[in-house]
Amino acid sequence: MQPDTVSDDDRSSIIDAAYECLSEPHSGPIPVAAILQRAGVSTRAFYRHFESKDALFLAMLREETDALAGRLDQVCAEAQGGPVDALKTWIAGMFGLIHDDQTRMHFTVIDSDEVRAAKGYRETREKAHADRERSLVKILRRGRDDGTFPLTDPEQDAVAISAVTSKLMLSQSYQDRDRMQKAQDQILDFALRALGARR
Repeated sequence: MQPDTVSDDDRSSIIDAAYECLSEPHSGPIPVAAILQRAGVSTRAFYRHFESKDALFLAMLREETDALAGRLDQVCAEAQGGPVDALKTWIAGMFGLIHDDQTRMHFTVIDSDEVRAAKGYRETREKAHADRERSLVKILRRGRDDGTFPLTDPEQDAVAISAVTSKLMLSQSYQDRDRMQKAQDQILDFALRALGARR
């Protein structure tokens, strides 16, 4: 039991150290040695968990995006009311990301040029987007089926709404709550018009 605990601790330490190294100002790629020095682990410990630096970066991406998809699934499952309320809740759930300093930093790092250059990044990111949008697709299907969103093509509309939400969300100052609420209202209004929602 003890070796597994040490092993899990090493993995977490390596990921935390990678986030710290990549979030600090630096020029050029961060060497694995710098991450290991920050984590206080050996090269052997690194290769016990990751076959390469790219594998580390993809693991970081998967960890964050899986957690986001899980949060959105939960938020939507617990949403009260009809499809419009659930859509509003989904948009608010996305905006919830930028309220937390650590989550915001993690998403900034996994969207950095160095991480984006990792082999397999694009495929992993595409799967992450599909996972993130799965709860939105369910909301749109429910709205289509009950007539709330008569013009929806759930899969395509989920991609568009998700993209607009991400773009507007990232352009906001998380400290300006009024502006953030206005941005969420704009997205909801755009989506409802596009979906032909009953008013």
